[in-house]
Amino acid sequence: MKLNQILHDIDFKGNPDNRNITNITYDSRKVRGGSLFIAISGENQDGHDYILEAIDKGATAIIANGRAPISDIVPILQVANPRKIMSKVAANFYNNPSEKLNIIGITGTNGKTTTTQIVDYIIKSNNKTSSSLGTLGFNTPSGMISTGFTTPESIELQQILDTIKKGGIKYVPMEISSHAIELYRTNDVDIDIAIFTNIGHDHLDFHKSIDNYFNAKLKLFTKLNKNSLAILNHDDPYTEKIIKKINCNYLTYGFSNDANLSIKEYKLGLNQSSAILSYNNKLIDIDTQLIGKFNLYNLSAAILCGIKLGINKNSIVKSVKQFSNVPGRLEKYNYKDNTVIIDYAHTPDAFLNIFKNISDLKNKGEKIITVFGCGGNRDKSKRKLMGEIANNYSDYLYITNDNPRFEDEDEIITDICKGISNKKYEIIKDRKEAIISSLNNNNSIVLILGKGIEKYQIIKNKRINHSDIKIVRDCINENRN
Repeated sequence: MKLNQILHDIDFKGNPDNRNITNITYDSRKVRGGSLFIAISGENQDGHDYILEAIDKGATAIIANGRAPISDIVPILQVANPRKIMSKVAANFYNNPSEKLNIIGITGTNGKTTTTQIVDYIIKSNNKTSSSLGTLGFNTPSGMISTGFTTPESIELQQILDTIKKGGIKYVPMEISSHAIELYRTNDVDIDIAIFTNIGHDHLDFHKSIDNYFNAKLKLFTKLNKNSLAILNHDDPYTEKIIKKINCNYLTYGFSNDANLSIKEYKLGLNQSSAILSYNNKLIDIDTQLIGKFNLYNLSAAILCGIKLGINKNSIVKSVKQFSNVPGRLEKYNYKDNTVIIDYAHTPDAFLNIFKNISDLKNKGEKIITVFGCGGNRDKSKRKLMGEIANNYSDYLYITNDNPRFEDEDEIITDICKGISNKKYEIIKDRKEAIISSLNNNNSIVLILGKGIEKYQIIKNKRINHSDIKIVRDCINENRN
């Protein structure tokens, strides 16, 4: 694409021409001949420090924020905010693929991944083409491809959407994180349906306050046009604030009788759940392999989305019954006389949801054994809260590591232990050892929380191979032998 075409509708200073651009990137390591290099400030490094290197590697043009060196070798275009502009540049370069797709954006503290996967399954099982995008990765015909982000950077995101469009896919259910919204990654994604799950205590290391966190999420809904639809959790107090700010139609779901899709009755078990929903004065009976009351919220949001996509309600009910589970979300195993549950839960709200539900579902005499840690260089204020919740519901705790990064692992564990008042716990910093020790309990539900499908442990800047799921499976196989 020509440089002046890429800059369509962008405010800049400089003198572009119609030179050809074959690649756009913000990573100087990926620069090649014909590249447009966009210098953005990252968490640890600033792309403006790599402009001359990018030019040496063959960059054809540069977008920067005024800190760029003077050069007459290639056009250096100045913009107020390169990261914000990068979203528009990427959309222009890939010819705005989202305009030709049906984008379903799911945001909230908890439930994004599960809701996204249920929506994707409902669409696919009803003879429509769909490709999900989120924490689990980018769903392709050959399987999931990890992107490393809940929502990729804008260049990668627009490239993925372009690939999906060229592949003939029509629907894209995708997770949209608060980071992505705040960092402009989804600014130029045309969203048809936006789903709100809930707001809880998370990412305050980035957003600094719960109000800032919510306002980031709110931007997704205030940007919806009048032809879009918002699907909102009626029972979450932040929904009322969203409704006051949006200009599009909306529908709500929840346990309240005032919700458009209302959960009237439900029955929960450790292997399956059932519920009676009401929509437009008609009842919908569902059976699901998913467990936990919170999953009824995720199912309701997905069902409402399916209805608005024009899928027959009976077909949706059939899809819901067939949907098995989301990898790393309440993933269950049997080990001796224990039920082992692996889950990605890493926030106080997610902890409370899981513990409340497991406490209600466990058999009389069954113990709850919990293995968890907290991430380093992340929101410190939630550590004590998570310790308190785990303490209140567990019969025994194993406190361990969970991506300590550059932070002292002992300090993280000390923060967690501030919320633990009983003495029924031990600290085993080696996560594999902690998991194996937890499995040696009897007649227990063993909850291994925090990592889900992650296949690594982040220590300083290194990713060390580690999988909670693999460790549990290996123990099961060894026990069989």
